[in-house]
Amino acid sequence: MTLFLRRISQWLGRWPIALATCCVLAGIVLLPSLGGPGLWEPQERQLSDRIAPPLDAPTPPTPPGASSPPPGDDACLRAPPKDAAARTLTPRAIQLGRDTFGDDDTGRRLPLALLGLVTVLAAAGTAIRIGGARAGIVTTVVLLAMPLLTLQSRMLTSEIGTACGASLIVFALVGFSRLARGALWMALDAALCAIALVAGLALAFCGGGALLGLVVPLGAFAAAGSLGVPLFVNLVQRRPALSHLPALLAALAAATLVAVLAYQLYDLQELSSRLPPHSRELFGQAVVPNGCWSSALGAIWRPEDDLRFIYDSSFEQIAYGTFPWGILAPIAMFGLLRASDRGHRMIGAVTLAWAGAAWLASEAFQRKVGFTIWAGFPALAIAIGVWLDSLLVRRASGDRDAMPSGAILIALFVGLAVLDLGKDMQSFAEKLTSLFVSDSIPYPTQAHLLGLPTKLWVLLLGMLAGTGFALSMSLWRMGTDATERSMRKLADVATIVALAATIVLATFWSFAWQPGLAVHLSSKELFETYNELRDTSRDPASLAYRNTVPPRHDPLVIMGDLGQAPHFYTDTKPEPVTSRDQVVAALKRPNAVFALAAQTELCPIHREMEDKPYYVVDDRNTRSLLLSNRLDGTEDKNPLATMIVHAPPPSIPYRPKGRVVFDKKIELLGWDIPKQIDRGDKFEVVTYFKILCPERDAAAPGAVIKDDKCSTVGGAWTILLHVDGPLRLRDGDHKPIKDRCPTSTWKVGDYIIDRHTMSTGGGSFPAGRYEVWIGFFTGTSPNFRNMPVSAAPSDMRDTVDRVKISTITLE
Repeated sequence: MTLFLRRISQWLGRWPIALATCCVLAGIVLLPSLGGPGLWEPQERQLSDRIAPPLDAPTPPTPPGASSPPPGDDACLRAPPKDAAARTLTPRAIQLGRDTFGDDDTGRRLPLALLGLVTVLAAAGTAIRIGGARAGIVTTVVLLAMPLLTLQSRMLTSEIGTACGASLIVFALVGFSRLARGALWMALDAALCAIALVAGLALAFCGGGALLGLVVPLGAFAAAGSLGVPLFVNLVQRRPALSHLPALLAALAAATLVAVLAYQLYDLQELSSRLPPHSRELFGQAVVPNGCWSSALGAIWRPEDDLRFIYDSSFEQIAYGTFPWGILAPIAMFGLLRASDRGHRMIGAVTLAWAGAAWLASEAFQRKVGFTIWAGFPALAIAIGVWLDSLLVRRASGDRDAMPSGAILIALFVGLAVLDLGKDMQSFAEKLTSLFVSDSIPYPTQAHLLGLPTKLWVLLLGMLAGTGFALSMSLWRMGTDATERSMRKLADVATIVALAATIVLATFWSFAWQPGLAVHLSSKELFETYNELRDTSRDPASLAYRNTVPPRHDPLVIMGDLGQAPHFYTDTKPEPVTSRDQVVAALKRPNAVFALAAQTELCPIHREMEDKPYYVVDDRNTRSLLLSNRLDGTEDKNPLATMIVHAPPPSIPYRPKGRVVFDKKIELLGWDIPKQIDRGDKFEVVTYFKILCPERDAAAPGAVIKDDKCSTVGGAWTILLHVDGPLRLRDGDHKPIKDRCPTSTWKVGDYIIDRHTMSTGGGSFPAGRYEVWIGFFTGTSPNFRNMPVSAAPSDMRDTVDRVKISTITLE
């Protein structure tokens, strides 16, 4: 096995094979099934519809002056001109994809995926040039595992062009400073670097503008090369100086770009008391941001700061977007800076300056312009790839100094940091779903993969990679005895496990995370369900008829703006409606009808449908539901069908000994709670309520009180559920009926069936008898207010309007 792995390692040590391997890995991860996940809504869908509407869709009228905004009295543009170039790469790529590759999701995404592929190859090429062929493969694997690369390459809300351009620029500048030997190879190498530099400059400028796209990589390379000063030193000392020329040119280019930006963004004015507070003094004059459009920046540099973005707002994006290997990057960078090899020291300085400059530019941009995506992640992958490959090569050659000082401490740090960050990602999963947008996209809690929450796989795969690296660092021993040889083998196996887990994580983002969440964040699945269920006849006997007559699909009514989603995901022309009444009227038609409505409309629709049958045939989307008045070929997923009923529940396991009523409006009919449970188990608490009419109960015998004259429950009460014993069980209080219909919507005659699942805690939780108390409350700490108990047996109630309904024995 060891000999086989050694031969594989030698084979991959040839740069053509390594580069081909990087290309294949990137292609497998980034290119397949681009059209599988639907566009996330509303973020991707709105962007796609605005930038590249369907080719056969009518063109909306252009508002007057929108195509070429007129300047103000001071010739200051307040919006991007029609011929703007900076920061327009993503819109152009989406339009190019639509026009070239197809008018669908795949066509729009493909150019972005190709930019991601070029980013990987440029980063791998830089690592190969400095660290060797296998360093390029490690860089590729690490980079593909970063959501900032993989997800950005497969989603429309992307700024992958900025990272792609920067990667090409760094590749070219590093190449110019280390050209191949021999006249022919040097000429070919210089030509390749020149092509990469020109393409990188164009992509970086169109992707991120002068600040994010150009100043960052050029300035980073210039800083790492001491601004080209060694060029003059070597000239004076008559030593080879050509390798330092790229750093000097990069410094001059970066300084020129900064000067252009300053000229476009700021004005010089005479000092006076009327100057705005955000002005600065320089050489006796005030430097004031002009608030005008900058063709170099690709945006307007606001005079005031956007306080929604703090100065470390990019840290979460960096941490979540480079999980799990980004944690190792600073260690790798400083390790390279201390290396004996000049090339390693140079790439350590370049990647550190690149990542840091990208962070500084992103923070400034978010404060003064708007949301952006940190584009320095390729630097992290390059540093990790070169450093890690160098370490593995030295270990394989038997170098006694192969392991860095404090290797066990590094292993412990990385292992614990991956665990800690992975746990944070479980608690704040919306940070990961919202990596590429300024607003927050809630994580769909119903998303599962192989029986586990999808977000949990991020932690599991990250921990597998982090633990493999930690064991590889801590187990390796230098020596010849059997124990030391065994430890080295274990360390090599741990390294393979870490890299294999990283590859699996890379494929997870493309083939599990994105499509798995798209089921809940895109309307595509709703339309596919409709496509499966629609038909002109529900009678199997009419099959022959349907084979001879063109189908007329069941109508689809849509409430709300879904953009061009119906155009892409179904061939049925929908019926747009603007009100809930129209949806209800459609569902009450005698023929089969489907309707798309917002999740928040379910409760009102349930009310207005009264006793007319209707069904939820697809509830997977977090924003919308697919409804129908027929239930052929599927099952009803309407949660309210078993939560709000209009007849007494047929069987209630436990009932109170006397009448229990809250505020004369809610009567507790009974409950279903286990009497005995084990520690660590989950259990369900089911409670049954009836909504009363206080006026009817207080009326004289024979008096008729109509429902519309009855007092409603009102408000948005929360169910108080206390399980008290040696300790109180957590997470008992909850919104009734899973927060689908607040108490303000409950009507007289409704029967409410509430189900709530609780956990008893771990094995260390104290055993004993626990009393179950129930009630309703509103408000927040410390201003809680419980709903008064208007009727209850004295032995069931307490002094704070709670009612005791059961006792549980916890064993």
